[in-house]
Amino acid sequence: MAAASNGLAMVRERWQAAAAGLHAKTVRAAARTADGTPANSRRMTRPATGVFGSVAIPFKALPSSANWKAVYPSIVRADFATCGDGSGCTPRAVELAGLVREIKEKPFSEKLAAVNRAVNRNVAYVSDRANYRRLDVWAKPTDILDRGKGDCEDYAILKMAALNAAGIPLSSMSLVVLQDQSRSLFHAVLTVSTTRGHYVLDNLHNRVMKDTALASYLPLYSLSGNRSWIHGRKRDGSMVATLAPLPRDLAPGEGFETAAGRGVSNKRIEAN
Repeated sequence: MAAASNGLAMVRERWQAAAAGLHAKTVRAAARTADGTPANSRRMTRPATGVFGSVAIPFKALPSSANWKAVYPSIVRADFATCGDGSGCTPRAVELAGLVREIKEKPFSEKLAAVNRAVNRNVAYVSDRANYRRLDVWAKPTDILDRGKGDCEDYAILKMAALNAAGIPLSSMSLVVLQDQSRSLFHAVLTVSTTRGHYVLDNLHNRVMKDTALASYLPLYSLSGNRSWIHGRKRDGSMVATLAPLPRDLAPGEGFETAAGRGVSNKRIEAN
């Protein structure tokens, strides 16, 4: 997935303008967590902690907003009920549909683990350039299953659709675009927010982990339903966000420039 350069420039300008207008690039009252939960109403001068230890600030004009609006209705509608033996669905779709039916009454953690493993197993990582000969494609769940391949946001889209069909509320799930600082690449994952913390479903890991276990992940922006956020970092250990400009070359699934050169590609490096 690749974001248009003019869209990134617009976000950088608005981000910096918003920060400048909030006194020395600090953001206080309007913060929300990645699942949209308001900060503690009794202490609205201190923003809540978002995914990966960030502070999330509501923001509409993201580079991927149009793609998200186009694909989100298909996530809501996906119920997998029409796929079964003899339905004409691909074997991948039949398997995932059967899994969704099987886990509907299972505990929360089992739903997350089963869907994460199944999607990682049935979808091969392929960049949008190789898959579609285009730079920026967000595929619908049915298209991902038909092709059996996609890039990192496609995994997150399909997992969100499957979990919603299995009974996990869409309001608790977010697609998070981030930097993996340990490997110098842009990436996208699905997060599920609960009162016990944020859980991460990642095409690089078959094990569902809490965001606190992934210290190298720096969130840039996130999308959930008709809401979206940009993410800042806490400053000096306090609950105040310091906003940094978005990277010039933001393309989840691709490496980004470092002092040592171009980053690696976002293929799976482990299956733990």
